[in-house]
Amino acid sequence: MSETKERLLQFLRYKKLGQQKFEISIGMSNGWANKVGDSIRENTLQKIKEVYPELNIAWLKSGVGEMLITGDSEGTLETPGDSETSEEITAKLIPLLPIAAQGGSLNDFVVSVKESDCEKVVSPIRGADFAMPISGDSMAPEYPNGSQIFIKRINEKAFIEWGKVYVLDTCNGVVVKVLVPSQKDGYVRCVSINTDPIFAPFEVAWEDIHGVYRVLLCMSVK
Repeated sequence: MSETKERLLQFLRYKKLGQQKFEISIGMSNGWANKVGDSIRENTLQKIKEVYPELNIAWLKSGVGEMLITGDSEGTLETPGDSETSEEITAKLIPLLPIAAQGGSLNDFVVSVKESDCEKVVSPIRGADFAMPISGDSMAPEYPNGSQIFIKRINEKAFIEWGKVYVLDTCNGVVVKVLVPSQKDGYVRCVSINTDPIFAPFEVAWEDIHGVYRVLLCMSVK
C-alpha cells in the first residue's frame, strides 16, 4: 500500500466516511481510493480540497505537517512544490458581503451583489470564498449577533456533512443553520443552535436553494 493511500484512509477513518461515499463526493469512480498511488493528479487534489477544506493537502501528498488545517498552522504546511504562492498562503483578500445571514428577504447574493460593492477583508483561513456578518440570535451562542463568518461554496449534490453549519442562499432570504436530513423528499431541515422555541426548525425545498456555503470559521468581538 502506498503511503499516500495510507494517509487518505487515515483521513477517511477520522471522518468516519466510507471509501465509496468519499469517491462520490469528489466525483471519482467506484474503487478509485483502492488504486491511489504516491501521486494524485492536481485536478483531483483540487476537488478534494474543495469538498474537504479541513484536510491539509500537503500532508496528504507528502506527509508534511498535520492531517488537519487549523488556525495559525496553515501557512507552514505547504511544500516548495505546491502551486500556491507564499502570498496566497499567508493572506487572502475576500469580499465581505453586505448581507447579514438571517431569515431576511434578500435573494441570491452571488447574483445580486456585485464584487465592486463589497469591502475586502483578510481571510484568516484558507479556502474561504466570502465573509458575511451574522444578524440575530438564532445561532447563539456559537454564532452571536454581530459576528463574522467565513464561508465556502460547495457542491451540495456531491456531499453534505450533516450536522454542520451552512449558509443557504434561498428564494426567501439568506440563512445560516445546522443542516440535517429531512423526512420530506426533496427538502432539507434547518435547525438553530439557540433552543428558544421561537427559533423552531424549518424545512426548505432544494429547488428553492440557489447556493449552499459551508461555514469554515466564525469570528466575534469579545
